[in-house]
Amino acid sequence: MTTLATTPGPALDSMVERMARREVAAHFLIPADQPPGVIRPPAPPMAVRIMSCPDCGADADRFQSAGIALPFAEWRIVAADDPDTGGLPTLAVLGCEWFAPRAMLPVAIAIERFGPVAATTFRSRAVAVTELGELPFDAVLAALDEQESWADALLTGDVLPAQPARTVPAASRLVSPATTWAAYRTSVTARFLGPHASDADQGRWNEVYLVNRRDAAVRTLEGYASCPA
Repeated sequence: MTTLATTPGPALDSMVERMARREVAAHFLIPADQPPGVIRPPAPPMAVRIMSCPDCGADADRFQSAGIALPFAEWRIVAADDPDTGGLPTLAVLGCEWFAPRAMLPVAIAIERFGPVAATTFRSRAVAVTELGELPFDAVLAALDEQESWADALLTGDVLPAQPARTVPAASRLVSPATTWAAYRTSVTARFLGPHASDADQGRWNEVYLVNRRDAAVRTLEGYASCPA
């Protein structure tokens, strides 16, 4: 399990809250009363690289054997080490994490709005965390906050900033066969830094994130007369 040492403080609270609010704002790039997994027009095609998880070893084979669908029908899996994506934008995720379609709305909309040449390389938070190595928790959050800032351009209508790799502002869930109630409960619990990531104080920051995400979603839903909370 990825364990990140934490130090409590207002700066951490602000970053966790900002990341949670960014995820919610991205979820509502399309109104809440639109059918799940449907984008008008359809989601642009994308190549999804499923990377081997350094914690549990899950890879593309494990992901596919679990029967988890990609967020959109237009997306396809490519080998982690395959350089040929057919000219498609790429999204890197771990073999043990899954996302609901709405979590990936900012990726689909960025490609649609700015084109596959500008919006070309994305990765999950879990992939980013593995690439950041043994940094302290606050440094990891600061790096992710910066890597996710591209999504703010979608919300404000600004030009997409140039970044070598864009981290998707979305919590993920654990791919699990869920043979027991405990396994099922674990699989549906969202974790904001990836399916295995935890912190030194028994998940406090994940709970803070989920509370902020829920509160922001409730306030946003209250603004949709056609989709009451």
